[in-house]
Amino acid sequence: MNNFHKFDPSVLREYDIRGIINDTLTAKDAHAIGAIFGSAINKNNGRSVVVGRDGRHSSLEIEKKLVEGLISQGLKVFQIGLCPTPQLYFGVHHLGADGGIMI
Repeated sequence: MNNFHKFDPSVLREYDIRGIINDTLTAKDAHAIGAIFGSAINKNNGRSVVVGRDGRHSSLEIEKKLVEGLISQGLKVFQIGLCPTPQLYFGVHHLGADGGIMI
C-alpha cells in the first residue's frame, strides 16, 4: 500500500487550492491536505495550526476532514469557525500558532 494521494491537477494552484466540491475537490482531498500540511509543520518543529472557514455550505465538511488530517499528524488545531481571512491571520499571530488554513 502506498501513502500517496492523487489530486485533480486543476485544483492545485500557485498560492491556493480551489475546486468544485465533490467533483474536483472531495472530503478525501481535504483530509490529505490536512495530513500533508501537518507533516510540513512537523518537519519545521511546529505544533499547532489555526483553521477558519467561509460561509459556503460545503465548508463545514471540508473543515472536519481537513482537521482530521491535521490531527492525524499530532498537531493541536485551533478551530476559529466562520471568519474573514484577516481574522485567521490575527488568530495565527495571537495564538502563537505555526500556521493557518482558511477554507
